[in-house]
Amino acid sequence: MSLQTRPYILHGDKAKMHALNTFISVLANTKQTNGAFNLFDVICPSDFETQLHIHYSEDVAIYVLEGALTFVCGDEKQEAQAGSYFFQPRGTPHGFRVEGKAPARILYMTVPAGFDEFIIEHATTAYFDCTRDTAHYKIEILGPLPE
Repeated sequence: MSLQTRPYILHGDKAKMHALNTFISVLANTKQTNGAFNLFDVICPSDFETQLHIHYSEDVAIYVLEGALTFVCGDEKQEAQAGSYFFQPRGTPHGFRVEGKAPARILYMTVPAGFDEFIIEHATTAYFDCTRDTAHYKIEILGPLPE
């Protein structure tokens, strides 16, 4: 079984959208991968941090291209620099924050696909109800990241 419905290539002119206080380029969407995975190029500003949250429908893999991050996974914290890789199995609380004054750039992959729909909805909807919409995509927000 092929992961993609058809071959494709992206060049440097990929479209960026503003969502979740970051700039996100969808490199591989649900349709392109036949539902197997999503891949995003994400630029996070220097003051960015996620909420502590759980994905119930997908595993998350993050590769740090630029910058420094602190990852929270369950009860553990890990520092990450460019070249670091982080894998988060579905069902485990996690999140991250950008450290220092420089922005961070990450490759963010979810398996299986579907998270791209959440990102696109957040970027294109004038009124995004975080509680309702995260429940629809089987994401639970637990609160702020621990210090």
